[in-house]
Amino acid sequence: MTGAVVASASTADGVAASNMQFPIGPVGVAAVVVGLGGLVTGLLRHRRRGLSPAPKPRPEPTVTDKAVV
Repeated sequence: MTGAVVASASTADGVAASNMQFPIGPVGVAAVVVGLGGLVTGLLRHRRRGLSPAPKPRPEPTVTDKAVV
């Protein structure tokens, strides 16, 4: 078995790259909101479809032929 390898991520100034900011702007925020709204709507529609009872098929009319020639 080999020894543990320590991984380090450092930049030139010694600050880790994990504090990077991602500017998404108003268009990105709107896209996220629309996407989440669509996700919630889809989940609710799927759930309602699963909870509603299945439509019952109409019975076929029976033909009674009493007069046979």
